[in-house]
Amino acid sequence: MESTGIEAIVKEITAKMGGILAVRVYIAVANSQGQLLYVDSELEQFKMFINSFVKSNFKYLGVGDHSLPISGKNIMFFRLSKAMVVVYSIKGRVGQLLSFKGLLPKYRESFDAFVGEVEPEVVSAEMLMEGAQPEVGAIPTVPAIPVEKVIFSRRKSFYGEIYPKLVKKIKESAKFSLTTSVILNYSSSENSFLEIIDKLELEQEEFLDQFYKLIKANWIQIPGYDLVQINCPSCKNIYYRFIPAQFLKASPHDYIRFQIASVLCEHAFYVTIDKKGKTKTKVIPKIRNIEEEIDFSDLSIENLIKFLGQDIFFNLFHAIFFKNSVVFLESDTNAEKITTFMVNFFPQVKYGAEIRSIPREEYIKKSKKFADFLVIDLNANIVANEPYEPEDFDFELKLFRKILMAKEANVQILNTHSEFERLILNIDTILSAIERFKEIKEDEFIDLMKQDHRIIIERSEIPIIKELADLYYNVDIRKKITKTLVGQVSDWLAGL
Repeated sequence: MESTGIEAIVKEITAKMGGILAVRVYIAVANSQGQLLYVDSELEQFKMFINSFVKSNFKYLGVGDHSLPISGKNIMFFRLSKAMVVVYSIKGRVGQLLSFKGLLPKYRESFDAFVGEVEPEVVSAEMLMEGAQPEVGAIPTVPAIPVEKVIFSRRKSFYGEIYPKLVKKIKESAKFSLTTSVILNYSSSENSFLEIIDKLELEQEEFLDQFYKLIKANWIQIPGYDLVQINCPSCKNIYYRFIPAQFLKASPHDYIRFQIASVLCEHAFYVTIDKKGKTKTKVIPKIRNIEEEIDFSDLSIENLIKFLGQDIFFNLFHAIFFKNSVVFLESDTNAEKITTFMVNFFPQVKYGAEIRSIPREEYIKKSKKFADFLVIDLNANIVANEPYEPEDFDFELKLFRKILMAKEANVQILNTHSEFERLILNIDTILSAIERFKEIKEDEFIDLMKQDHRIIIERSEIPIIKELADLYYNVDIRKKITKTLVGQVSDWLAGL
C-alpha cells in the first residue's frame, strides 16, 4: 500500500498531539520485525535502535502496552496488534507522550492495515530441535543457521599470560612435597601458570595456597604480577588473586577494585587495594555466583553478571548511566560485543566512543589520560580505575535483584526500562513538589513525597532521580536535595 495513506494518518496524529502537548511530536511506524514503514526525518538518527528494540521486544509487549527505554530522549514505543508506533518529542516532558494512548483505539486498525504480511520470524535451530512451538497467533517461524558460539574463558586467558620464574637454585638434597616439586620444576619462565595448574589435580585455591607460600619463601617470582591474599570478611576463608603489578602505581585514583569469586563459601564481597597496599573488603548481598566463562554470542543481564560479577556489572551500568566513558583493557574485541548488548539500555552508546578497548600496556603508560574513565581489565576482572567516589551500588543491586526474577532475557531488559520509567514519570510530580524549596534534606524529601503525594522514594534512588531530572527535564536538582546526617554518616562509614 502506498505511503501516502500512512502519512495522512501520521499528519493527523501529529496535529492532535501538538494541540494536546503544545510541542511538536514525530512518529515512526514499524512492523513486528522492526522494519520501518514510516519514519519522520527527526527519527532517522534512531533507526537502528528502533529496529533492534522492536525486533527484540515486540512479542513481549501486550497490545496496548508501551515502553519507555532508558535513552535519555523523549521517545516512547506503543504496541499495536501488528505494528509498533514510536512517538518522539524534542521538547517537553516525556510523560506527556503517554497521552498518545488515548488516541490508540481510533488509529489501531488503520496502522495494522498498513502492515500486511511480514517476513517469518527466524528462530534458532536449537529451539526447533527442542520442539518449541510458536505462540498462538504469533508470526510463523522458519529455521535459521545456528549462531556460532563465542566462548571466552577468563581462566585460560588470564592464567595463560602469567609465567612464574624460579629465583633459587634447587639443591639435590632438598626435599619437597610432590605438589611443591612440580611447581618448582615447571616454574622456568617457559610454562604459564595455566599449564602448571593443569598438571596437578588440585583445587584452584589449594594450588594457589601452595604457590603463595613459595612466593613468600622467595622461591618463585611472577614478573609483572603480584599474588595477594584476601580473607573473606564473613567467614575468614582465604582467597588469592593475581594483580597486574603496575595497576596500583598507574591508578589515577590510587586504588583498584575487584570482586572475589567465592568458591569456598557462599559469601559475596568486593575488595579495594590502595597504593600503600592497604586492603579493604566489603560484604555485599550475593545475587549470582561468578563464572569463569561466557558465550559472547548469547549475552544477557544474567550472563554478564555471572561473568563479570555483580560488582563490576553494576559499576559498568552505573558509569554509562552517569555518562562516564568506559575503557576495557584487552587485546581482543569482546568489549564491542558488550557494547552491542548495553545498547539495549543506552541506545546512544557506541563502541569506539563511549566504550572502547585498549591493550593493558597502553593504559599503564597513559593512565592519567583515563582518570575520568571507568577502566575494567577483562582478563583480570579488575576495575583499574573508577572516575567517582567508591559506591556500593545499592540502587543497581535492588534493581537487578528484582529484574532477575524474570526468566526471559528480553523480559529482563523490558522490566529494567519499566523500573526507570516509574522514576521518570514521577519526576513531574517531584519537580512540582520541591519547586518552592531552595534546599531540602533527603529525609524531608522522602517524607514529603510519601505524605503529600503517596510516592515511595528510596534513598538509593535519589541520585538516579537527580540524573533523570537533568536528562529528561533539563532541570538540575543535584544541589537542591542534600544529604541528611544519616546519609553523610553512611557514606563516611562506607569509606572506613
